[in-house]
Amino acid sequence: MLTKDPVNHTTPYFFANNNSFETPEPQEPTLHFAYLSRSQLCLLPKKLQRLLVDNQYGVLDKHQVTTYRYNPACQFWAKTKTWQKVTYNQFKQAEQGLAIYPKKIDNTPKYAGSTANNAITGNASLAQVTNSSHPASNVATPASNLSQAQTDFLQQRAEMLRHQYAQNQAQSPTEQSYSPTVNIYKPEINSTMLLKATHQVRQNFIYHVLQASENVEQLAQLYTGYKNANLIYDYNLGCSERNPAPTGTNLLVPSGWKLNIEGGSTNSRSVHIQWQGPTSGETTIQLEKKRPDELSFWQHYIVVEPGEYTVAVNASGAVDTSAFTIEEPTFAYEIELLDELGEPQANMGYNIRLRNGHVITGQLDQNGYANVSGPDFENAKVSFFELADHDWSVGNIT
Repeated sequence: MLTKDPVNHTTPYFFANNNSFETPEPQEPTLHFAYLSRSQLCLLPKKLQRLLVDNQYGVLDKHQVTTYRYNPACQFWAKTKTWQKVTYNQFKQAEQGLAIYPKKIDNTPKYAGSTANNAITGNASLAQVTNSSHPASNVATPASNLSQAQTDFLQQRAEMLRHQYAQNQAQSPTEQSYSPTVNIYKPEINSTMLLKATHQVRQNFIYHVLQASENVEQLAQLYTGYKNANLIYDYNLGCSERNPAPTGTNLLVPSGWKLNIEGGSTNSRSVHIQWQGPTSGETTIQLEKKRPDELSFWQHYIVVEPGEYTVAVNASGAVDTSAFTIEEPTFAYEIELLDELGEPQANMGYNIRLRNGHVITGQLDQNGYANVSGPDFENAKVSFFELADHDWSVGNIT
């Protein structure tokens, strides 16, 4: 037979236990974040880069991923065709994946005193909240209709929250505790850069209005050193040797090369760049306002010529320097002319037509061989002026 136990009025009320809020909570293991190089970071999507660069999230060590797989704060990313946010099971099956976790989680209640308020049941109520701007003072005070045990509990809870706030304020870094930093990532110190199109070196261009006293050949020689109109027509659609550019045309003209200098800075609103070498100059780049510990990336293209360069970057007193060398690439070709039986054709004259329009004339040696090289020999075309085009063909190229 089921019976209902009598109410024990001698048992102390729940709130009489003043130490109830001090019950230790289970602690998660110490976080260990994995190192992510800049080259790996650049392969991630912009959204994921921003979370990591802003120091909001860190990449979980692979041994801790299983521990945090049920934690709602943990994010799992995987790459199939593109990077995207996935579930833990999808993450585990992916060949490439990252698990990221917040570096700092704010467990403070949104409204001060809300924890204490949620612990009160029945007819218990809270008095009005004070309007002080001090966060610790925004703790609800006991109402007059609460029991003495409830009042004592709320007062101790309020004191604990004030103590926690004071500790957090003492541990929170201020802007004055961060010193400005600046680093040059590219070009690397003591590196050598070639004047050819890459992700870091680009062709430099300017606009020139063609005057009545000028022609395109003269313009090409002025800016490139070679009297070849095609060096300009290649970059101006609608103009060619058959359809010359009329006077007054605004032509896009190649005028050397430019090099990308890039780096990062913290706790600074601008960086000042100075460079010296065959070309020299200086510029100031304004940066977005960010947290003192948040990294800002910057970059600037400078016009360069072959030679040695030094660069100095200043960010609010922090300085970084780099030195590098700019060289023209050299293209080398070996020419060997053989007959159908494999016998060398000695002393045969040849022409080499460069892309800039120049024609270089030479003569093979007694073994039918010649070695030529130069910075402008890329995509050069070889012919033999003693032979018609149909009398010879290109053989094996090594």
